[in-house]
Amino acid sequence: MKLKLISVLLIVMLAVAGCSSSGSKSSPTEEKIATINTLMSKGYEMSQNQRETINQLTADGNKLVSEGKTAEANKLFDEAIKLLEVIGETDRFNKSE
Repeated sequence: MKLKLISVLLIVMLAVAGCSSSGSKSSPTEEKIATINTLMSKGYEMSQNQRETINQLTADGNKLVSEGKTAEANKLFDEAIKLLEVIGETDRFNKSE
């Protein structure tokens, strides 16, 4: 239960961070954060280690964004997205059996 609450809180924080942009056009970084939020909201089954890895990649990426290092942040966000896509495929495969 605590894990789900923490995950929801992280998703909300990321959504707020993504919505705080002043421009009307979203940046690639904002799009990546939105993708991570969307994938996390799907409720895929994942291990504690996978969840911690995604949370760490996202937190590190957000820190880099705040430091103005968007290229490095985007690499971390891409890694999180790839991991979430694999988790999603695994979850769908496991549910189809």
